[in-house]
Amino acid sequence: MRILSALGVVLCSSVAWAQYAEAPVTNGGSISGKVTYDGTPPKPATITITQDPGTCGATRVEDSWSIAADGAVENVVVYLVDIKSGKKMDFPAQPVVDQKGCHYVPHVQIIAKNSELQVKNSDPILHNIHSYLGTSTVINLAEPKQGMVIPKKITKAGGMTLKCDIHNFMRGAIFTADNPYAALTGKDGTFEIKDIPPGTYEIAVFHEVGSPKSGPITVKAGEKATYSAKIK
Repeated sequence: MRILSALGVVLCSSVAWAQYAEAPVTNGGSISGKVTYDGTPPKPATITITQDPGTCGATRVEDSWSIAADGAVENVVVYLVDIKSGKKMDFPAQPVVDQKGCHYVPHVQIIAKNSELQVKNSDPILHNIHSYLGTSTVINLAEPKQGMVIPKKITKAGGMTLKCDIHNFMRGAIFTADNPYAALTGKDGTFEIKDIPPGTYEIAVFHEVGSPKSGPITVKAGEKATYSAKIK
């Protein structure tokens, strides 16, 4: 079941991001856990589409939330805020966000700070991808031709929400990480972050429309810490 919420649009724009340095990790620990919806999930709205229905379809279910029957929430970014050193950055150098069937593909993804995002339009119609970090615009690109790809270097860390100024039912998100310790929850709401130097950190969550949440977590050498969060 896919549904909508508002978690972390403000959180990531207000965090003081640390400078990160790559360094060997010996006997690191890990964090695993699950994110669930807090309360009764909202009923997904059905949207009637009047702009370009030939490409976009006549209707669509609002899809900012993806919530399983047991309340597990997909597409939540769980990340360490204040870690200063550790394993090598391993996110793609040239990630892609595609506009396909009037959806953002992938709907949510994690990219590295200073990577070159490839903004693509696979649809035979005009799209205008517009992203916001808090209330500040990061991306605002018109792509009128099918197959267009425009590179955009992303230099600010945090969670961006995506929308199309032409098709206001298109929603998505991109989380820009300044360290490699970030993971996206799967359909079962679970995640795992590995190879973490022992220490106490601030752990936080970002969701495109839900409420932000953060707190302390301690990682011990060679051990697995657990973290669970309820969001809405």
